[in-house]
Amino acid sequence: MVIETKHAFLRNLNTTWLEAGKGKPQIILFLHGYPDNPRVWSEQIKYFSAKYHVVCPYARGTFASEPGEDLQRFSSQSICLDLLEILKIVDPKNKKKVTVVGHDLGGAIAWRLATYLGPKLSQLIIINSLSIEQMASRLKSRPRQWFNSWYIFPFLIPNVSEKWVGKFSKRLLPWAYRLGGLTTKKFPKIDSNYPFPVATLRQYRAFAKEALSSLRQPSPRIKTPTLVIWGNSDPFLLAPTLDEIEPYAEKLTIRILQGGHWIFRECPEVVNPLIENFCQLGESHAGATEKTF
Repeated sequence: MVIETKHAFLRNLNTTWLEAGKGKPQIILFLHGYPDNPRVWSEQIKYFSAKYHVVCPYARGTFASEPGEDLQRFSSQSICLDLLEILKIVDPKNKKKVTVVGHDLGGAIAWRLATYLGPKLSQLIIINSLSIEQMASRLKSRPRQWFNSWYIFPFLIPNVSEKWVGKFSKRLLPWAYRLGGLTTKKFPKIDSNYPFPVATLRQYRAFAKEALSSLRQPSPRIKTPTLVIWGNSDPFLLAPTLDEIEPYAEKLTIRILQGGHWIFRECPEVVNPLIENFCQLGESHAGATEKTF
């Protein structure tokens, strides 16, 4: 397996992604959250590159991907435009279908990107994540989520949060991974050639602004088969219910697994086949069901 690091100057910013399995007939796009980088998907890259053209972008402002100065560059719309540019580069003939997999903040982007891709989207797969609209609705209807999301509120303070996270990143990162259910050997690798990505904290501020506006407008409903995978011991996000997610996806399947926030790293031997089977069965696998493993 060959993993290539690709760079391009997209929409006036240097942008980086990992790529493997070039030449395969379908793209699988993995979107990571914060404070991760594409290496968090290492087990998925190895597994899926045998059959898929795997693409793993660095989130805006993460290590090799330049942040830019404007907060708008961290909005979900702007990030989706970056991702569409990456897809044009990796699939210049625009012939490949795309399966989008998102985790954490990457999952929020995945929900939004699904509305941009239209018929090009093959499946949407969400792992321990909510769309911006879902999070806004949940904070109204499930007050306990405020307590689980306590760490977000300091991130919304400009400058202060960057200094705080940058100063204590060597302690905060292992603490977050352990709290999220990972053992030390399961920690993803960090690119030590770049400073810790404090600029990516701006995503939280951009998404918070979008969440406020989302309360005043209807949410788009995804028509593509959608799989939600969730570790039931996630300390940051409450597990979803069908009633909560169904308004956002017409063909929805939810799988609740034993595990934490990084369930795809914690037990890839369960998650990877689950994703693969869902992709292979497509439409016939999608239906409003919920099951605990």
